Amino acid sequence: MAEPVYGALPDGALKRVRLGGLEAIYHARSGITHLLAEPVPDLLDSLTSFAPGQFVTPRQLLARISERFDILGDDPAEAPEAVLGERLAELATLGLVESQREA
Repeated sequence: MAEPVYGALPDGALKRVRLGGLEAIYHARSGITHLLAEPVPDLLDSLTSFAPGQFVTPRQLLARISERFDILGDDPAEAPEAVLGERLAELATLGLVESQREA
């Protein structure tokens, strides 16, 4: 099975407003507003740091995030890229990131 890859939505697809420690994210296409906490805004920012339309694996995104943050999981037996992949899949289900299968 091909590995899923993820990309940022096109400019203007999300409207984002900081509300203290949370971020309100309005998804223009669906009309739904999501109220999310860290690290979701940082994940979205990290995806937009790649070229527009570029899709990346959780491992590639983890390498980019690791430049800014120390990545330590709660369970040492769980690979950080697997946890990140689960979060990205959840964001894709919500429509906040794009996903596809790598060929």
